[in-house]
Amino acid sequence: MPGLLQNLRYGLRLLRKAPGFTIVAVITLAIGIGANTAIFSVVYSALIAPLPYPNSDRLVMVWSMVQGERNVVAAGDYLDWKRESTIFQDVGAFSATTFNLATQERPEQIEVGENTPGFYTMLGTSFALGRDFLSEEGQPGKDHEIILFNRLWKRLGSRRDIIGQQLRLNGEQYTVVGVMAPGPTDRLSGEAIVPLAFKPEQINHDFHWVMVLGRLKPGVSIKRAQAEMDTITARLAKDYPESNTGYSASVEPLNIPARRAAKVDPMVALRYE
Repeated sequence: MPGLLQNLRYGLRLLRKAPGFTIVAVITLAIGIGANTAIFSVVYSALIAPLPYPNSDRLVMVWSMVQGERNVVAAGDYLDWKRESTIFQDVGAFSATTFNLATQERPEQIEVGENTPGFYTMLGTSFALGRDFLSEEGQPGKDHEIILFNRLWKRLGSRRDIIGQQLRLNGEQYTVVGVMAPGPTDRLSGEAIVPLAFKPEQINHDFHWVMVLGRLKPGVSIKRAQAEMDTITARLAKDYPESNTGYSASVEPLNIPARRAAKVDPMVALRYE
């Protein structure tokens, strides 16, 4: 102990004699601590922290696979997967776009997610007000509803009576049916969600543009889910050889960050960093 105190006093004397060096050393130490803290925070949120959904171990991403690479999914493939699979409690598709929102102050462009109805119910996400989209609201012509992220609701005045009110997006009226609870969705880059309603011309097996997330039924393993998807995609390759030859599917736990899995907009990745 006396030796430690002597070394400490000697070190302090040296630092007092060289104030410039002392400042640089302190700043370097502070930057190092801050960087390590930031790195740990990212690693924790991406790889260690539990997902903020009930029974999150049953949530999976389902990717199109071609030449060993993950890809987004064609609308026709998604609809066939949803219709033919027996492993999912539910499965939904999502994408992202931008809208011009008319407000009292000035028009603004906002980023908006597009989700098939029931998507947030499947996730188990909480609503502060209102509800998720109904199944009929996923049909073209009946899809003019909107769910607000909590931060957009606050920007619009935090009105408790906003459910049923109209917002003007791209010159058309959308009815507010829900407001998300504060939390995970507010860490996304988007502001709101509208129904993903597939138009007839979008339902094909050629153009890949949506992401697919499912909730496995209780007791269904990833291995069993993968086996069933292999069977379904093999049949689709036979039925649609021009578009689906060489394509398969990959079923992966949601806790593998979506941004590592494919080069897609992080708005639609569900890790909520």
